[in-house]
Amino acid sequence: MIHTILKKFPIIILNFLSLIIPGQFDLLFAQNKNNPDLIPSFVNKFQYEIGEIRFLGNNSFTSSELQNILASRQTNRGYDHKILLYYDVQLKYTYAKKIIPQIMINSFDQALQTMINEVQFFEQSKAENDVITLHDFYNQNGFHKAKVSYTFEGDLSRQLNVLSFFINEDTASTISGITYLGLDSLPNDINYTVKSLMKVRIGERFNEERIFSEVRAIHFKLLDNGYYYAKYEMPLVLQDTTFNRDSVIISFQTGKRQKIDGIDYIDSTKGQNLVVKDMKDKQLEIGIGDWYSISKVNRSNNNLLSLGTFDIVSIDTSSIFKPQTDSTLSLLVFTQYRKQQEWGVSWYINRTAIDNFTNSGLEALYSHKNIGGIAQNFNIFFRPEIRDFSRWVQELFNLSKWDFQLQTGISLAQPLWFIIDKARFGVAGQLIYSYSKIFSELQLSTVSAPIKLPIKFPEFTFIQYGTFDVLFERQVPMNFDEAYQIELNKADSAAEKEKIKSSFKIYEALNKYRHETGMLVPSAFIFGGSLIGDTRNDIFNPSSGYYFNFSLDLTIPKIWLVPELGIAQFYRAQMSYYLFTRLSPTTIFAFKVRGGLTVWGDQEDTYVPIERQFFAGGANSVRGWASRRLRYPQPKASDYAEGTLDFFQDFVGSGTILEGSFELRFRFPRPANFDELLSEIISNIVLTSFVDWGNTFHWYSNYNYPYKFTDYFTKLAVAGGVGIGYLLPVGPIRMDLALPIYDPSAGRDKTIFTRENVMKDLKLHIGLGYSF
Repeated sequence: MIHTILKKFPIIILNFLSLIIPGQFDLLFAQNKNNPDLIPSFVNKFQYEIGEIRFLGNNSFTSSELQNILASRQTNRGYDHKILLYYDVQLKYTYAKKIIPQIMINSFDQALQTMINEVQFFEQSKAENDVITLHDFYNQNGFHKAKVSYTFEGDLSRQLNVLSFFINEDTASTISGITYLGLDSLPNDINYTVKSLMKVRIGERFNEERIFSEVRAIHFKLLDNGYYYAKYEMPLVLQDTTFNRDSVIISFQTGKRQKIDGIDYIDSTKGQNLVVKDMKDKQLEIGIGDWYSISKVNRSNNNLLSLGTFDIVSIDTSSIFKPQTDSTLSLLVFTQYRKQQEWGVSWYINRTAIDNFTNSGLEALYSHKNIGGIAQNFNIFFRPEIRDFSRWVQELFNLSKWDFQLQTGISLAQPLWFIIDKARFGVAGQLIYSYSKIFSELQLSTVSAPIKLPIKFPEFTFIQYGTFDVLFERQVPMNFDEAYQIELNKADSAAEKEKIKSSFKIYEALNKYRHETGMLVPSAFIFGGSLIGDTRNDIFNPSSGYYFNFSLDLTIPKIWLVPELGIAQFYRAQMSYYLFTRLSPTTIFAFKVRGGLTVWGDQEDTYVPIERQFFAGGANSVRGWASRRLRYPQPKASDYAEGTLDFFQDFVGSGTILEGSFELRFRFPRPANFDELLSEIISNIVLTSFVDWGNTFHWYSNYNYPYKFTDYFTKLAVAGGVGIGYLLPVGPIRMDLALPIYDPSAGRDKTIFTRENVMKDLKLHIGLGYSF
């Protein structure tokens, strides 16, 4: 026990000792009497630490740019390391050894060994290689006459050793000419394209990487236009040192242009159902008679993988099935199949696509990824779930507040149905039954049959994906009459009764339709479509790129000779745009804007499904408000019978939304002096700071409120806060704290600066993944 305590003793008392001992650590270093020019390390008295690296004469490049290419590094002790080292030195003195147990001295030594990665020793061979590296770097950037040398000396006044690199840049060379050989015989169209890639200009400073980048781009363009055997030689640079000019000569060998003469398959099925050849052929963007194209080969590879039936796909040239000639190639497509049938029960957390509600539940699933031989994906599922889980957490797991849904159904998806030009269309359909709780007395029973046609556009466009949707839906409010009467009985005045009637109106029309029609008649027949652009480098933890989504839902209006297709009558458009950019290796800036508008038809006898209503507030919206509780104007509890307002706010949405966010995301760098597990844990911790803004308008309980046009901008609520999270493969599990900064519905004290007791408005949110 004593040994364990003493072993941990240095770490436990480290910060305490730092408060009672002076902060200067001059005793850490002692001058070496044998070599007065250098200061030996206390870690090893026969070695010398690099206390600082200097660059002198580097006028064209910053010191940080040059430091990044060197192998030598300077010692960078953390504050805890410095304190620990100070006391370790003290314990080595004779008087200390007489009163301090040896086990404690050993413990300090062991603790220091865990931080040894922060210490960097001078190595002559490494410094000499750094001189060569710097010389090569300057030479590659046009400074052909640059000279580099170094010294390693002790700075006695600062008690550290300095590694100095002396650079004489001299004059940079400019490009006097750049000549390409071997490209004269290209067809006119390819020749024009290749010339458009020649960006290096005469008179600019010589830059080897820029020249190589141009050469690689030309080489790729040749590979993409039939020149399978194209290659190039290392650029030849002719230097005129007198006038500091460089002439560059680049030789290409294009070879003969190649067409595709055959495509064959080898399938490693591993006992799984075979995908028919016709379906695999449709995934190929290159065909017999086409010029060879590396881009088309790569896209074909990705198309085959996207079917979901293959673990491995490889497309390469081969003469196994058909001999190749001097102008033709044969392609061999190798596929290794994955397990196609799966079943099981699992817990899941997901988020709805646009509203970003976090849902959690259990799923029992049977899946077949190639049920008919053409890569159809067939599923049978059963899902009990809690929707908008973070709202339930806010309510401290109050069972009366949970938004429960039971869902079961089947789905069938065909990833590729037909192709128009370069757009690829699939089709997917589902038959779903769901039972959801509106509140304790009112439930919603729904049978729906959504049909979706996914579209894949060329990757170089702003919009890469799209969908066309058709939804047949039969919704039935269960126990409506009983629930309606219970709420009316809570009212104490005629005004309160009118509020209740207005809030139930959207469900009353649905209940009336239920009694007037048969069970197989749809209550909603909705057409929809969406356009999606997505260039995020990581969908769960993006650091660059954008995400764009525009969607439109509409129903067929009641017009002459057109039969009524349900009582849902509305038009809804919404748009979301997210932007991500990296500010530093550890910091990312993220921006979101979202808007939605609904036009509701005959408000007396029609309804808008709850899935098409807008809600604001919560973990993935304006975080200064509880989930679904932000709208303008904000209803007053005094205007409603006791216990009724919560229901109306949670399950009656709005027709218009406008919201956005600015967010800074910081991820801790990986520590160098910790063990692997602790370093991994620390590097997965993320911090956020954010400002959210937005509001919803045209609440369906008060849809005809007289808004001014300026209200849509001046009545936007603003909130700010901070968060902490831990990164998982699907994004961080996070906790956010937020306060309202501006509340447009407040009678007085609209801003946080004039409000008393602001902490009572603090909101805590738990979420999976970033808020957007």
